[in-house]
Amino acid sequence: MENSGSHPVEYDHFQIFCSEVLTNDSGFPQINRIKPIFEKMTIDEYMSLVDKVFENNNYDLTTQFFYFLLLFRDMPHLQQYINSPRFSTDHLEKFIIFVYGFCALHEQTTGHILDEILYFLSSERLLELAVNSSYVARDKLLLFFILTKLDTKELNTYFASIKDISSFKMHFMRLPDEILKTMISRNYQLFQYIMMLMMDGDSKGDMYSDFFSKYRGEIEQFSKLHDFIRKYRREMTSEIDRSRPFNNRDMSRISYLVNMIKDIPNPDKAIQYFNSESVFIDEFEKNIIHAIVTNPVMKNIFHAAGGATPTGKDTKTRHR
Repeated sequence: MENSGSHPVEYDHFQIFCSEVLTNDSGFPQINRIKPIFEKMTIDEYMSLVDKVFENNNYDLTTQFFYFLLLFRDMPHLQQYINSPRFSTDHLEKFIIFVYGFCALHEQTTGHILDEILYFLSSERLLELAVNSSYVARDKLLLFFILTKLDTKELNTYFASIKDISSFKMHFMRLPDEILKTMISRNYQLFQYIMMLMMDGDSKGDMYSDFFSKYRGEIEQFSKLHDFIRKYRREMTSEIDRSRPFNNRDMSRISYLVNMIKDIPNPDKAIQYFNSESVFIDEFEKNIIHAIVTNPVMKNIFHAAGGATPTGKDTKTRHR
């Protein structure tokens, strides 16, 4: 719940912030004097400060505000306020642009900025930026990396909003090879959408042929993942297990998942994809399987115990 308490009326965050960042004799604001302003700030006080900073239309003041917002981004209540609908898309976009520019100057990659610096942004806010922003939606590199952070439902919403599919495909295909492969590995659902778009009726010509040829390996890998999910759903039954604790579930089904996933080149990404497709019953099951397929010591547990058949009838590893 957003902090609803308040400081006394005479405590004016804007005036105090201005006095520290614009008139401080040291030439650079002291963090230990600025930090308390942000530490106890309520959502109402935060929004009041935001409104006054932007109304003031002072470049130095706005830059300093964004700098300290970035600096104190690990404060849980500030993360909550930034993700709040009350912090408008326009204001959020300006903050993103500042962070993006600031980090780029320090040679941080776009993926690192989203994963490590702006890690706290909710998927709802990222989707909002992808659909409704002015600058972010035009910066295709930033936009595509934002799309890699969205799940299947959010990608559905985004792609339903696209008016110029041909332009979207052209921008995607013009990305540098290394970046494009990075995006494919970051989000298999996004890759699935791209493949569906590429197979549309207007996707003809040498450029599209070159694209399919260049990324044949990734396409084949995705195809294998997709085939595995179809096979799993056809041959294994998980409905009964949904009402059972993990140690009472059909271990042949768990073994089947383990033995298929452990041989995939990138099991981490495969598990993310399978999770988005609701292959796992719950988070605990996903985490157990992830631990098994990524831990060399545990990797052969189910295989040594007798493995699982595609029919799910192996009872050697089933807990009773």
